Amino acid sequence: MKKSLKEIHEYWKNNSYPEKYRVATERSIFLLSYIEKYIQTNQRILEIGCNVGRNLHHLFENNYKELTGIEISQEAVEQLHKNYPDLAEHTDIIHASAESVLKHMEQDHYDLVFTMAVLEHIHPDSEWLFDHIARITKSYLITFEAENYEHWRIFPRDYRGIFEDLGFEQVEEATGESARLPNYTLRIFKKTNLK
Repeated sequence: MKKSLKEIHEYWKNNSYPEKYRVATERSIFLLSYIEKYIQTNQRILEIGCNVGRNLHHLFENNYKELTGIEISQEAVEQLHKNYPDLAEHTDIIHASAESVLKHMEQDHYDLVFTMAVLEHIHPDSEWLFDHIARITKSYLITFEAENYEHWRIFPRDYRGIFEDLGFEQVEEATGESARLPNYTLRIFKKTNLK
């Protein structure tokens, strides 16, 4: 049964499962192996839907310090502060929906924007967010999403087509098998006006 945008937001505000997400460290290791190929430790990185901050913490522990996260769940943000106090102190964690934040962010502000199992939950009424993701991304964009699975809170999409239409070129693709997410696809996009 189709759910409204408000119902999707309410679900994720109240069902973020931060303890479950915190322990899946092989996913963060997998992600870092790609990020470090393209992004220097002094460059600005945004994670949309950071949950408890596991991915950001792994980056922080590997000397990435210019980090920002957006998270809709208050519980996840509280658990981030509790579990990763150093990260919380040195990172800009924005407690809000992506819809309320991205449209106000500066163009080309982040050298890398990435998502892990987040864009798949963006309601069709909010697909305008993809324009803003493209706008605020200066250099690289990474999506790691279930592209073909369908569920009341998962919306299948062709991320390659979406972001290539928005001025990006896909430069790498991988399955999530080594991160124990075999039905997920990692895509790395480079902004086409990037030298």
